Formats: sequence, C-alpha cells, structure tokens
Amino acid sequence: MGTASWIVAVENFSFWKTFASAQDGWSAATLASTVGLGIFLALLFAALLRPFVAGRVGAILLCVLLIVSASVSHYLDAWGVLFDKGLVRNMVETDTREVRELLSLPAFVDVFWRGILPAALLWFVGIRRAEWKRSTIHTALLGVVAAGVAGALLATSYGTLASTFRNHRELRFQLVPTNYINAVYGYLKGEDLTSGAILQIAPDARRIPSLSARPLVLVLIVGETARAANFSLGGYARETNAALANRDILYFQNVVSCGTDTATSLPCMFSELGAEDFSVRKARERENALDVLLRTGVSVQWLDNNSGCKGVCARVPTQQMPTSGIDGLCGEDACQDEILVRSLEERLKEVKQDTAIVLHQMGSHGPAYYRRYPGPGKFQPTCDTNRIQSCDRQALVNTYDNTIEYTSQNIARIVEAARARAPAMDIAVLYISDHGESLGERNIYLHGLPSMLAPSEQTHVPMLAWLPAQTQERLKLPISCLASVAGQKYSHDNLFSTLLGFFGVATAAYRSDLDVLAIARASRACGNAPQRLTLK
Repeated sequence: MGTASWIVAVENFSFWKTFASAQDGWSAATLASTVGLGIFLALLFAALLRPFVAGRVGAILLCVLLIVSASVSHYLDAWGVLFDKGLVRNMVETDTREVRELLSLPAFVDVFWRGILPAALLWFVGIRRAEWKRSTIHTALLGVVAAGVAGALLATSYGTLASTFRNHRELRFQLVPTNYINAVYGYLKGEDLTSGAILQIAPDARRIPSLSARPLVLVLIVGETARAANFSLGGYARETNAALANRDILYFQNVVSCGTDTATSLPCMFSELGAEDFSVRKARERENALDVLLRTGVSVQWLDNNSGCKGVCARVPTQQMPTSGIDGLCGEDACQDEILVRSLEERLKEVKQDTAIVLHQMGSHGPAYYRRYPGPGKFQPTCDTNRIQSCDRQALVNTYDNTIEYTSQNIARIVEAARARAPAMDIAVLYISDHGESLGERNIYLHGLPSMLAPSEQTHVPMLAWLPAQTQERLKLPISCLASVAGQKYSHDNLFSTLLGFFGVATAAYRSDLDVLAIARASRACGNAPQRLTLK
C-alpha cells in the first residue's frame, strides 16, 4: 500500500496538475472528489500489485516499478509529453546519440529522489512473506475497499469526474504506471503479429513511356522536426528562410503531417494507406512508394543523416552518412546536414536514368537543438543545453530558429546543386517535414503527442518545391498552375500519388485527387481536366 500511495502522490505530478487545472474553481466538494480519487487509485494499484508481491521477488518488482515510474514521471513533468505506444516505439527505435541527448544531471537527481531512494529503502526494509491465504484475503480486502470508494465517488462526484476525464483525454496518458504499462502492451501486441512476408502493392504499376531522352530526377528532402509556424515563407515574422529568397521556391501553406513522431510519419508519408488507415505494423508488412518506383524502372537512392529510415528504405540502395571524421561538419557523434549536400552532388554526377534521391535530414531534432547547426547561429542568445525547459523561452525559440535557418541554407545548396545539373537532366526538388515541434507552448515540449491531442505546432509542417523551366515543360506543368493551388490543404497522404505522378507511373493505386501535380493541372489557372495516369 505504501508503494502504491507513493506512486500516486509523488510520481503523478503531471496527472494531478492537469486534473486540477480542469476544475472550474475549488470548493469543499471538488477537494473531496480529488482526495477520493487519489485514495481510490492508491487502493486500486495496491490491489493489483498485491498478488505479485512476496519476499525478495516482490521487492525487486516494486523497486523496478518505483524507478521506472520515476523516470517516466520526470519526462512527463519536464516536457509535457504523453506516454503512449508511439512513444514506446520511438524509444525502441532510437540510437545511442539520441539517448545521450536526453540525459542530464537534474534528470538523474529527480529520478534518484523519486525512484531510486524509495526503492533502496524498500529493498533494505524488505517485504514480509505472507502465506497465500492471508495474501488472498489482503488482496480481496483492498479490492472491496477500492470498490467502496469508487461507489462513493460515483454517488457524490460523478459529474465532476466524468466531465474532467471526457474533456481531458490526455489524463490517461499521464497516469503512472498504467500509462506506460498499457503503452508497452500495445506496442508488443502490434509487433507480435507481423508475418515477415512483404505484400506487393500496385502490382499493375507501369511507367508511361516518355519521348524525352533526358533523365527525370527528383530530389526529395525529408525534413526532421521542422514546424511550419517558424518558416518565414509561411508568414513567420523572423527571416528564417532568407537563404531561399530569389530562388523560385514555391511554398505550400497548409500541410498536415500523418503523425507527430518520425517512427509514424516517415513510413506513413510513403505509404498508399493514408493517415486514416495507417498503422506502423501494416506499413512494415507492405511495399511503399519507393518500392513501386524501383519496380517500374526508376533508380531510387536513400541518403540518411538521421537515425534510420524506419523501414521505408529497406529494399532500396541506402547510404548512412558518417557521424564523425569530417572537419568542419562533424561533432562528437553526428554530422551537420551539409554532409547530405556533398553526397548529393556526387550522386547527381552519376545519374544516367530516371532517378529519385531521398535525403533524410537531421534537421531540427531536439532537445539538443544547438547541435543541429554550425555555431553561433543567426539568432541570439541561444539555449545551449538539452534541458530546454530550463531555458528562457526566447532563447529556446532563437535556438530552434537557427536550426530552421540552417535547414534553409542546406535546401538552397541542394537547389543550386540541382540547378548546376539542369542542363543534363530534368530535375526538381521537393522538401517536406515529417512532423512539427512544441517549444513550450502550454508547457509542452518536443513532439510525439497522440494525434488526437497534438497541438498544431506538432502537425502543421512546411512543404516547398523548386522546378526549373525545362522540368515544368517536361511535366506539362507551368509553375503558375502549381502556385495557384499552393494554398490548398494538403497532407502526407498526398506524397504517394505525387511521387507516382511525377514519374508517370500508372496504377490503380494512384489517385489523381491526391497528386499535387495533377491537382495543379486541373486547376482553373490551367483550365485543364483532371489527369488520370493510364496506359494506352
């Protein structure tokens, strides 16, 4: 009972903070319902734990529970994240560099006093071994008392509690330890049933023959953690995209991500499923847009300066960028995104056929934003720590804006590299971010909130394109047509059909209503009918 009470009272600060802020003023009745809820949760957790607690084994279980709960609580409290199976997936798929960036002395101190210290005390005090009959009676008694308290709460505070939990669904993702136990179970359940076989999509896919002998090339830049709110191309007051001025860049104002984390958004944007039907498990068991392009004769290459492609590039040629050894570009355990530009320049020299080159950036990956660009940065002062919640908010925004400004520089370099090769090929550049980021708005940091609860800062992402004149002619798409639809609402769902449409891939899986290029051709500015890619 003591362990359960400690967890409810000390390791659930975020839960109680949200619960308290949801109340319309405080009264004796509200206070009574809050205390009653705390007592009920402590009794419930104690009843659930009691059957597993006996002697040293029980002590080990409770010690682990205390330490894990304290660790989860720290990051819930510090960054306002919510713990769901998506967060578990990100933890499993992360690398050592990302783990190191999450560690700090204050984090250890917090986990020490909330988890390690009580766990050590429990270990040395020990747990008396009780015979099974007494343990069963004790468990039943806890359950009966918990049920009684629950009944009293329903009788006296149903309206308050029902309204609070209905209007604040984030509470279930904040309640320790049920949040992470349910999240781990949900993740394992989804992982357990994968068959290993890869489902072929678009089996009827064929390329529409082109009369041009010039290679058709798309450079697709997948941004990391860039949010549209901080792009000056979209109206942000600070010049974060100055490097892209006067470069014939077309910016898309209203683009929404499929998810709020890389492990979800990255496979989703290349999938034909769409956000509504998407799941990571489904994506893992089927091909994606890159597979279709490769199968229809397009050369596909994936260059990665991040923590991997989350399965998207599993069946295409892939190069992981080095993490050290290049003067001026690499730090302790990562290299700046300019390394992708250098690699792209070499790849473009070798192009002899229609080609798609995907550049997966490190972008604005947090919390160590200050490591994502060469110092000192355009906007000062900066937040040069991974403890971003301890920084002055303007310093934090300055640091994040520096990452966007550096991303803009690299996009500009990529456009110039493409422009240099334009005499030999029909080339285009497309940039889209995987998800956005919270920078302390409403005391929420980073990203990864469940989509149904995520603020727009985490889901509204930037997208931009560059098409030189000869590529516009090849695609039969004047830039004015594309500009006329740039303000429409788009999402990651548009990428699959846009990629197929760019390379003239005809298949039943292609949807002209999701192909941004086809939408532009059908616009009033162009006066054309919607195009459907078909084989004669």
